[in-house]
Amino acid sequence: MSSQKKKKVETESNTEDAESMLLLYSGLEDAFIGTVEQYGRPPIACYSKQLTISILEKDFNLSTREAQERYEYEYLQNNFDISTPCFLDDD
Repeated sequence: MSSQKKKKVETESNTEDAESMLLLYSGLEDAFIGTVEQYGRPPIACYSKQLTISILEKDFNLSTREAQERYEYEYLQNNFDISTPCFLDDD
């Protein structure tokens, strides 16, 4: 499984709790686009699918097909409940 790290999101009270944390994927910093907000839920991290696959190809010397499979297995199948990052399908 890929490693993850949490990044504190600034809030008015500047208190740290589970709903004020972004779950970020280690190694995908260049594919990070920003955050996505939904009513009644904390913000979640959003990544570029195209950049994620490109990073996997380059960093792990994978073919496009192998990178796509790794993306689907290691990132799309993760479930961190309401903190699960999303991917923008920007192909």
